[in-house]
Amino acid sequence: METVKIFADVKSHLQTAANNMPHNNSVDITLIMNWFYALAGIVAVGFIVYGAINYAMTQGDPGKIKQASQTIAYAVVGLVIVLLAAAITNFIAGAAG
Repeated sequence: METVKIFADVKSHLQTAANNMPHNNSVDITLIMNWFYALAGIVAVGFIVYGAINYAMTQGDPGKIKQASQTIAYAVVGLVIVLLAAAITNFIAGAAG
């Protein structure tokens, strides 16, 4: 019986502490999305650098040149998409808030 009373007291104290904590129910989704956009932008720039290094190391091999060029092109397209997504998200969030 004593154990049940101890658990009830602990639950009561935890509930009181939780009720006294400040509540912030509004999550700033634009902040979270901007973190994802920044991460995706860093990855895209990394692939541009990777493609540029591969391009410099091709030694004139047409297959390697094509592969490095495609890596750079796809990374640039990805970076443009990320930038457009960030701009659209921030525009909509600015208009809504």
